[in-house]
Amino acid sequence: MIKETALAVTATAAVALGIAVYQRNPDRVWNRLFAVHAAGGGVWAFLNYMIETAETPTELGLWLRLTHPVVAMVICTVVDFAWTFPERIDYVDTHRRMLLYGIGLFFGMSGAAPNLYHSISITPHAVAVDYGWPFVAFGIFTVVALGYADVVLLRKAIRLEGVQRVQVVWVLIGLAGSHLIASLVIIIIPLVWGTTAYSGWGAAGYIVTLLGMGYAIAKHRLMRPDMALRRLAGAMASASIVLSVGIGLLQTLEPLLVAQGVPMPLAYIVVGLLMGMLILIAHEQVSEWMRRMLTSGNDPAVVQAEAQSNILRTLDADQLGHSLAQAIHDALEPSRVVVYTRSDDSNWLQPRAFIAARDDDTRASPPALPLDHELVRLVADEAGLITRDQVFRFQSLDEARRLSAEMSELDAQTLAPMMWEDELIGLVLVGPKLSGDMYTDEHLRFVADMALQASLALRNAELYAQTAALKEFNERILREMDNAVVVTNPSGRIVVCNRAAERVLGIDARQARGARIEVLPQGIANCIRASLGSGRILSSQQFRIERDGTTVPVACSTSPLAGDGDASQGAVAVISDLTLIEQLDKERQEAERLSLIRLISAGMAHEIRNPLVAIRTFAELAPKRLDDPEFRSNFLTVAQQEIKRIDKLVGDLLTLSKPADVVVEAIPIADICRQVVRSLSGVAEAKNVTINLHTSSLSGHAEGDPSRLHQAIMNVVSNAIEAEPPRGRVEVTATEAHTRDGDVVRIRVHNSGSYIPEEHIEEIFRPFVSRKPEGTGLGLAICQTIIEEHQGQISVHSTPEDGTEFVIELPYESARTPTMPAGERR
Repeated sequence: MIKETALAVTATAAVALGIAVYQRNPDRVWNRLFAVHAAGGGVWAFLNYMIETAETPTELGLWLRLTHPVVAMVICTVVDFAWTFPERIDYVDTHRRMLLYGIGLFFGMSGAAPNLYHSISITPHAVAVDYGWPFVAFGIFTVVALGYADVVLLRKAIRLEGVQRVQVVWVLIGLAGSHLIASLVIIIIPLVWGTTAYSGWGAAGYIVTLLGMGYAIAKHRLMRPDMALRRLAGAMASASIVLSVGIGLLQTLEPLLVAQGVPMPLAYIVVGLLMGMLILIAHEQVSEWMRRMLTSGNDPAVVQAEAQSNILRTLDADQLGHSLAQAIHDALEPSRVVVYTRSDDSNWLQPRAFIAARDDDTRASPPALPLDHELVRLVADEAGLITRDQVFRFQSLDEARRLSAEMSELDAQTLAPMMWEDELIGLVLVGPKLSGDMYTDEHLRFVADMALQASLALRNAELYAQTAALKEFNERILREMDNAVVVTNPSGRIVVCNRAAERVLGIDARQARGARIEVLPQGIANCIRASLGSGRILSSQQFRIERDGTTVPVACSTSPLAGDGDASQGAVAVISDLTLIEQLDKERQEAERLSLIRLISAGMAHEIRNPLVAIRTFAELAPKRLDDPEFRSNFLTVAQQEIKRIDKLVGDLLTLSKPADVVVEAIPIADICRQVVRSLSGVAEAKNVTINLHTSSLSGHAEGDPSRLHQAIMNVVSNAIEAEPPRGRVEVTATEAHTRDGDVVRIRVHNSGSYIPEEHIEEIFRPFVSRKPEGTGLGLAICQTIIEEHQGQISVHSTPEDGTEFVIELPYESARTPTMPAGERR
């Protein structure tokens, strides 16, 4: 009954296992092969169940003949699986596969041979079968085919490395166990002893093969067989020790417990619970002892603890990369380790550290990897560790081939990202193990944890490098600055004093550091004290200080250093030596004075020479034509005109150069503008130019000399009329405005028919610069002088589209501003 139950369970489990593995990934070749193989194994187990339960020789013979084609199909799928697994690529050509299944079909048909068996007898405990030669041939086929599959897998186990090797070993373990059982109970025992009493156990034992194959295919993280055996041995040893001690102790104490009236069932329960807890404790201790005794190389846990301590203390990015690579190399013994890092302004991962276990490694200089490299993008998208077996298991066939080729090119078995705030900042590349073994879960966790720790340490190292570079940069700036820099703490003690401070202030910087600000010149100390006390910024405070017995002009700017909240961290003062600036300013003023003298001299010579030429011409003709009345009349007229012209020129020069007499009166700007427009209306009408005035919004007055201001405004309006073509328009507008410096009256004179190029705008206010044929070029210069005498300013804006507009701004007291009682304002 036990054998029949085992066969029924085996049949059901085989089919279920085949379906489960197939659904894991139906597109893989070996998943489909395993599903067919498991289904055949399930049918074989079912047929053996039918054989065990057959009641007549005829029925038994039928089931026995049906097992041959099924077993042949199972054997062929095993060989096909051995050819295909685990490379995921079908390396076997179609003709070879057809030959395999043709041979299997041939031997499977042996079940239909009449002389498969000579006789069958059924006894209560066994079935006796007298087999013929077809069964012998089928047995030879079975042994040879399964042996061939084992050899193929064994050669792969020797050739392959890492996870693929472990996958093949698990399949070999399953095949070897079940093959041994099946060959013994199905072939050897029936041939030697002539009984099939144990044949059913061959089919039941085939579940070992299915479990080994299924585990190798479907399990993502495999356990090495030696590790599985170690864990099994540890568990058995722990349980044996605890159970032996517990049972022995219980037997020793049983008479005492009975004598004390303790119920034995209760004692068994208590002892069982205690032994269960002790087994768990003992298993941990035994497993740890076995791990230390049997682990080759360095313990990853010890290496990780030491490496993490070193990495987190390292503030040098290069040293960090070498420490990380060395730790991984010491713990895992791979063929190579490469640590890549990314700089902030680069789209490349540069190799920071590299360790190759083999001296003859031809890839001694790993290449830089672009961020758009397919493997780099895969690691960044996954944000987690990837291995070659993951690529084979979870990527499509085409992608797996491409990614596997790229990993082979880099000699990479594992890639671990170094992430910071969801951004890839580095990469750890680990090659295959030198021994060819696979990386265990412990190894992969070690690499992932080290990469995570290195990410934090790398960011700390980069921040430290940036801070150190910034500090060095600031110190270099302070050393190279021509301006003196003094920084104090809140209590007024100097904490920073650069080299320029020694030269500008005449103090010893080393002695000044730590001293109070009283060691500084008084003016500078007062500025720092003011910023410390009030928190205000003082800009360009100019005064003179004593240095080496002479007075030196300086400019001092101070600013408080704000801390957290409203707390002050001190103050900083920047002091500039104005000695050179004063010298340059004097030279500039002297140059401008000489340039103005040359300009005026040239202009005067030109403007006076023309009248003198006319007078000289008449004077030279006078001896010959003095008796001519018409000549005398013309001579007197020309002489008077040219003398008036020279007199006006001299007057303009005096107006330009000599300060006017101080006259301060209330100036009604609206009235002044109306007078100007009225005076020039005739000139405008003669040129067919319209002139308009807008002053309705004015309600106050300016202060100054009305006559000189009248002259300035008239000069600007007259120039606008002269520049405007016939049928043009000149707009004069006077309005109040409020600026940062107070109320002003803004007088705009606009004509749309003229344009002053931008390069000429700065020249029009210079003396003797004029675009009019008969102009002296003094009008706008005089106008600017008058406006500046009234603390105002004049500007011009000109574009080809809108024309030219002169704007005069003068300080203004609006009637709406309560500066004096209303009765006194007229």
